[in-house]
Amino acid sequence: MGRMSDPHLLQRAMAEREAYLATLEGLVVRESPTRDKPLCDALADHLIALLGNDGWQVERLPRDEVGDLVLARLAGGAGPSTLLLCHYDTVWPTGTLAAMPYQRDDERVSGPGTLDMKAGITTAVHAVRLARTHGGGLRGPVTLFVTSDEETGSHHSRARIEELAREHDRVLVLEPGRDDGAVKVGRKGVGQVRLRVHGRSAHAGNNPDQGASALRELAHLLLYVEDLADGEAGTTVNLTVASGGTTGNVIAEEAEAEVDLRVLRTSDAERVLTAVHAYRARDPRVTVEVEGGLNRPPLERTEANEALWNEAQARARAIGLEVTGATVGGGSDGSFTSALGVATLDGLGSVGSGAHARHENIRVVPTLERLALVAALLIDA
Repeated sequence: MGRMSDPHLLQRAMAEREAYLATLEGLVVRESPTRDKPLCDALADHLIALLGNDGWQVERLPRDEVGDLVLARLAGGAGPSTLLLCHYDTVWPTGTLAAMPYQRDDERVSGPGTLDMKAGITTAVHAVRLARTHGGGLRGPVTLFVTSDEETGSHHSRARIEELAREHDRVLVLEPGRDDGAVKVGRKGVGQVRLRVHGRSAHAGNNPDQGASALRELAHLLLYVEDLADGEAGTTVNLTVASGGTTGNVIAEEAEAEVDLRVLRTSDAERVLTAVHAYRARDPRVTVEVEGGLNRPPLERTEANEALWNEAQARARAIGLEVTGATVGGGSDGSFTSALGVATLDGLGSVGSGAHARHENIRVVPTLERLALVAALLIDA
């Protein structure tokens, strides 16, 4: 029987429960809001020590505006090289832990950043431990990259993510699975577009005709933009924020809005953005500026991604698990790696619910099953 079908791997993952939860607690009790660099750097210190104790070759990549990045490598066999992709920053502001503390019972663990995605980091660490101690060794070299700005767009880490992805055969993204436990085999691309409208002010009572209303033009523009959505193609275009004008008796000279764009295919984003830039104001005295675009490309179901997903399903079955796949609306750093053509599979970190919500939690047993799956993908076979 090959190691791919090792029936004991799932049991061994379950036996990791207390060690796993101890690692997770050490991460959750160290707050790491994206915009609090000192706290993020303190968590990076903790991670570097943790990985060093496990024998990783660890490198710290300093960043001026966000927390430092953590890059760790382990040698392996002659099999495919794997990039484990994680982030340690959270959406929760400094001080959240006081009102939303780390808590655990037999079934769940909760606390800020537990699901998104400190459990994912924990899964990466313990999956590698499991593969090295019980799986016969790593089938190929493994790199763990933990970033600090995923929640705000990965502007300070994207270039390094893409560079590392090109050096590896495949990428396993340790974001949480869907709430029902499904692995994320597809993600929508995410874009933000800012619309700025410049008109001409005038007294709203005495001479309104001398004004060119930016607000009126924005109203036309927003209807035009939202009509670019395509439900059958999975393309959503939604106004999320709008403002304009200065006071109640003045024709609005300025107005602006933000639009959220989500697409399943890069070509759909190109269609929408081309149409937005082609908009012509109804009032020739008004000008329109369009800024922004696709921040994260979609994670599409490419041939390489499908092959990795098929392997994950086979390895799951071999250890007594069944996993399902789903396409979701939110983006992740895996979208960057998939767009480069590197085989990418997402949603492998944990199973729970409430990402970015106060009831954020993981379910312990399904998360340990996910640990077994990641280990199965790493062991020699």
